[in-house]
Amino acid sequence: MILCHKPRPIYDVDLLGAVGVALLAAAGWLFVAVPWERTWRDYHALSTRYAARERARQRDVAELEDFQRKLTQLSRTVAEQVNDIPGVDAMPRLLREMTDLAKQAQVDLLSVAPQAATPDGAYLVSDIQVAGRGRSLDFVRFVDALAQQNPYYTLRAFSIGRAAAGPQPTCELAWTIRLYLWPAAGKPESGGRS
Repeated sequence: MILCHKPRPIYDVDLLGAVGVALLAAAGWLFVAVPWERTWRDYHALSTRYAARERARQRDVAELEDFQRKLTQLSRTVAEQVNDIPGVDAMPRLLREMTDLAKQAQVDLLSVAPQAATPDGAYLVSDIQVAGRGRSLDFVRFVDALAQQNPYYTLRAFSIGRAAAGPQPTCELAWTIRLYLWPAAGKPESGGRS
């Protein structure tokens, strides 16, 4: 059946064919182009998220490597510090060093009385009671030199007395020093934890 004669004859099958082609185009758009566009958008968003997460992962890996480097350096420093802590077997040497420092500071030692070592946490502590004679400034120089040479000494108490009248500038000095020591069995061999 002819639907139109001019300018060209159009048949009903032509109209049906055009409708079919339009339906196929609409179906292609709906079932192919729209899902493809949606898939492309999803893929693009996924690749953007992946790139961001990869950058974050690389940042985390770099931070972890930096942390491990710092931890290794800190472990080495702790091991060195632990090896520097004197043990109970070093007490005679430490007393000799303290006596030498007193002589250098021009403080005359009258008595040195180390007390028995007692536990204090991971350490043993030994109080050393010392009496001497010298000028107060010499005593300050002695305590400063002692602190610089061995940080494991702590000045616990001191007294400086001088006669009210007298030609000598010397003072009677008394002080107590606490010495921190590793127990004989407690000092780590490799610088690890005790």
